[in-house]
Amino acid sequence: MTSLIAVGDNTVDVYLDRNIEYPGGNALNVAVFASRLGARSAYLGCVGDDRHGRHLLDCLKKEGVDTSRCQTLPGTNGWACVDSREGERVFLGSDPGVCRQLRLNAEDLAYLRQFPLAHSSLYSGLEDQLAQIRHASGCLSFDFSDNWVEFDWPALIKHVDIAFFSAADLPAQKAYELALSMRALGPAIVVITRGALGALAVDAQGLQEQPSRPCVFVDSMGAGDGFIAAFLLAWQARHSLAECLLQGVDYAARVCGWSGGFGHAQALDAERSEQLKQALNTQG
Repeated sequence: MTSLIAVGDNTVDVYLDRNIEYPGGNALNVAVFASRLGARSAYLGCVGDDRHGRHLLDCLKKEGVDTSRCQTLPGTNGWACVDSREGERVFLGSDPGVCRQLRLNAEDLAYLRQFPLAHSSLYSGLEDQLAQIRHASGCLSFDFSDNWVEFDWPALIKHVDIAFFSAADLPAQKAYELALSMRALGPAIVVITRGALGALAVDAQGLQEQPSRPCVFVDSMGAGDGFIAAFLLAWQARHSLAECLLQGVDYAARVCGWSGGFGHAQALDAERSEQLKQALNTQG
């Protein structure tokens, strides 16, 4: 049986224009999608001691994700406000809340050793703990998203076995060159997701490309995380790189067929809406 532990970020994705919010975050989404795909799945991260943090934990349990090592900390849960413009999501602002306060202890690391594959992300605040995570699990997947240049990515990538980058605006040749240059820094596999253009990946055997798949489009939120989960489980099951890419784009297309990362919507009350609007104004 395939198994995966996701370590790090979570958030509440808030659609202010629709007065609705969904659980989300790269690591959390990957854990949920892995569970939906039939894997033994766990999530290790920090949630706030507010109703939003409690909702996230409740959603994870409903999705069959092990949350036994999650930490509930005093403070608010993270959030990210988004809007949809011409079918694409636009982030308006965010607050990580307690999300990036995770500090792994000996018991956490012992738990990580139960999983042959760990996944984390750029927004998890775990820069100084990646080496421990990789050592404990034996294999580390990492999502560098689309703005890795704003972070100290060279210090991160040396700990990564499977690296994901989002580069929807790059031409195919430039995406290939990016994959080659990043693989030269340590990862065994580098995957470049390209939105509607599909994805490509490079490993020791060379380049593989995969166009996107047709879908009934509702919302792109979480599609990239769905791709990562499906790709990783296919890789763990020893499928070819080409098959891993195919399973990734197939599942990403499925994720585009519903609202939010993985559903579990909550209506946004007037007080919450006003608080977030004020926070966005302050950030602006």
